[in-house]
Amino acid sequence: MNKIKLLAEDTVRKIAAGEVINRPASVVKELLENSIDAQSQKITIELKQGGKNLIKIIDDGIGMSRDDVRLAIQRHATSKLETIDDLNTLKSYGFRGEALSSIAAVSRLKIETNHDDKMAGTALSAEDGEIKEIKEIGRARGTTISVQTLFYNLPVRRGFLKSDSYENKLILETVSAYAIAYPAIHFTVIADGKEILNLARTESSKERLKLFLDKSVFLNLFEFRYSNPMLSFFGFISAPETAKTFYELQQVFFNLRPVRNRTVVKAIYDGYSGTLMGRNPNFVVFLETNPQNLDVNIHPTKNEVKFTDERFLFDFVSEAIRKTLGVQKRAEISEDTMLFQRSLMDTEEIGTGFWQLHSSYIFAQIQSGYCIIDQHAAAERIIFEDVLKKDEKVNTQGLLFPIVIELTPEEFSVYEETKETLSALGIETKVFSGRSVVCETIPASTALNKQDIKEFFVELTKIDKEQLSHKEEIAKQIACKGAIKANQRLSQPEMEALINKLFACKDPYFCPHGRPTIIKMTRDELDKKFGR
Repeated sequence: MNKIKLLAEDTVRKIAAGEVINRPASVVKELLENSIDAQSQKITIELKQGGKNLIKIIDDGIGMSRDDVRLAIQRHATSKLETIDDLNTLKSYGFRGEALSSIAAVSRLKIETNHDDKMAGTALSAEDGEIKEIKEIGRARGTTISVQTLFYNLPVRRGFLKSDSYENKLILETVSAYAIAYPAIHFTVIADGKEILNLARTESSKERLKLFLDKSVFLNLFEFRYSNPMLSFFGFISAPETAKTFYELQQVFFNLRPVRNRTVVKAIYDGYSGTLMGRNPNFVVFLETNPQNLDVNIHPTKNEVKFTDERFLFDFVSEAIRKTLGVQKRAEISEDTMLFQRSLMDTEEIGTGFWQLHSSYIFAQIQSGYCIIDQHAAAERIIFEDVLKKDEKVNTQGLLFPIVIELTPEEFSVYEETKETLSALGIETKVFSGRSVVCETIPASTALNKQDIKEFFVELTKIDKEQLSHKEEIAKQIACKGAIKANQRLSQPEMEALINKLFACKDPYFCPHGRPTIIKMTRDELDKKFGR
């Protein structure tokens, strides 16, 4: 058996570097944080070969003196801490004093910096963690750090890096996160001589978000802000109806640090209370708290943080999202349903019943005020849940006169991909001839006609191919086309039956696309509007 022995300092340094620096994006992250801490107003990132051959960060921050830059690449050198207790009050990014030291250990590093325009600046060159040269230079205030041939002395690690385009993508994601948190800083990224990102300073994070999201997604964001003595929570979340299978942006910040925190993400999803139907929302959320409430030291790269009371964090975030969206917990929905139905019974006894507005909305008086039900959205919810019953076969109705429709080549291709799913959802079909399809049954809860079915197949062609494999996506279209339409007059029994079926649903407050089915107005709200 080999004897235990101490590792060589060079080996220790490289192992430590590997904990902090694992690819070009992690270098960019560490250097960006230093530039932000240095109060920079403009930061430029230059890359060659996905950052593998060059990462250059140029900032106009406060810079460093010669003594500072000499110490900066030494392990555990930092300007942020005096004692271990300072970790509890730290508000800046870097604090371990390992970033520059780690980078220097696995690259050829150059630093040019100046902290006073009236004095000479300093240039330092280091290789394999050792200073090779340090000299005076003339330059303006700020710092330029060049990281060349990353992992040149760790060929196995370098071999694990991906393509230039993939590494550039990870770097862009890193820069984008900090750009959202710091809208007042001008960020530029240049890859192999080509400018691929230029974000001029903006007044707010919301303005920055315009540059990262589709216009339709941006316009449907909810902005919110909640706080209590322990925690402030603010940001932007997408409306349930705009959620898709693939999200465009999900970012969590703690004290402006982009981080991963499973508790926050789970709480956000919980706050949507079933309205997502398997889809994923976009969100950018910021949490601010006393540093004493956070442990940012659980991961070497500080990408993960832990809150002192994760249960409180979950409840606070979930409730804030629920309030923002105006949705209820499932338990609250059940209780609210009973109260609503009891109110309706009491109402039907002062003899007013229901009435329609513009043959589209159903008004119902309840004890606390009144409700408005969107008859089309309500019918969509009823049909959607009916055709997706897990433990029962869908009730179907045979058509006395089967519907024959002629499909386009694209529609017929989609039909062939989905015919088995259609049958499981209550639409039984067969090919008549060529691209003619015969529809023999429809779900019993629908009133699909020939035009509805034709439009249904048109809509199916607009769904992403990957989404076509999900029964829920097809069920949404069946519900939409088979539901009671707007501008359709309903009798009192029809309105009552619709509302009773709605409140028998698991999620009665939203249609399958996430739109509300019911709006409630209390007497107190009415009194306020009339100035009482």
